[in-house]
Amino acid sequence: MNSPNSPKAVNQNLLGMAWMMLGGAVFSVNFSVIRILSADFHVFEIVFFRNIFGFIVLIPFLMRAGRVELWPKRPVLLTGRAVMQVTGLSLWYFGLTAIPLADATALGLLEPIFAALFAIFFFKEKNSLGRWLVVVLGLVGSLIIVRPGLEEVSLGAVSVVVSAVIWAVYVLNGKVLTRTDSALVVVAYPTALVVPLALIPALFFWQTPSLIDYAWFILAGTLSSIANYALTKAYQVGDVTAVAPIGFTRLIFSAMVGYLVFAEIPVVWVWLGGGLIVVAGTILAHMESKDRA
Repeated sequence: MNSPNSPKAVNQNLLGMAWMMLGGAVFSVNFSVIRILSADFHVFEIVFFRNIFGFIVLIPFLMRAGRVELWPKRPVLLTGRAVMQVTGLSLWYFGLTAIPLADATALGLLEPIFAALFAIFFFKEKNSLGRWLVVVLGLVGSLIIVRPGLEEVSLGAVSVVVSAVIWAVYVLNGKVLTRTDSALVVVAYPTALVVPLALIPALFFWQTPSLIDYAWFILAGTLSSIANYALTKAYQVGDVTAVAPIGFTRLIFSAMVGYLVFAEIPVVWVWLGGGLIVVAGTILAHMESKDRA
């Protein structure tokens, strides 16, 4: 086992931080692609095409897997995961179209905070004053961004926060499923189920894409896959305590993309609130790392 300060461990952490920065940058570009698509297409149609192309990417892996590996052990939980995925994506995409990219990104960073809170109740994980203080710190950060009472709370901000809650439950759902099902099953089945779930409401708002639009949809699906892979690699090669704080770069990249593409300038409250959320997430990562040690 390598010492945290050994050259190999340091190099691995630097590599993990680089993967995290790449994921943040790609996610930010993908957010702008989603917003561009939303000018002509409803969020349900965007979710529909995103999952179609996402499932196509999985087909080679499904073909190599055996029947036993692909047989789901908990179909009810997988179906619930698909419902959460289509709902969370729809709310998130709506939020991206309704508020500045930096605001949405900062509020989206609440996901691990909510996950830590729910884990206390659903998994009976360690319930300490420190965990509660971290949750409160994250929520204070979100209030600084939204500023209820001082600013009108937009529907877009509410949808992003609700999507963060859904994604937190989604993460815990995956924690349960991976005890009995393969990672491929946990990813592939909900991705496939989301296609008809999103298609039904999408038909009411359907706009037939052009060839250029399909290129945009393919780009969105590809960027999403790259970003998720980068985040997975970040936590795989580096320590959580070293990698998690770099998640703040996602807010920086989103602010840059928002300014360059949409001429959005984040207000100081977004940086203050987002900073508090990142601090809360970093403290949480340290606490969980100690619990596993």
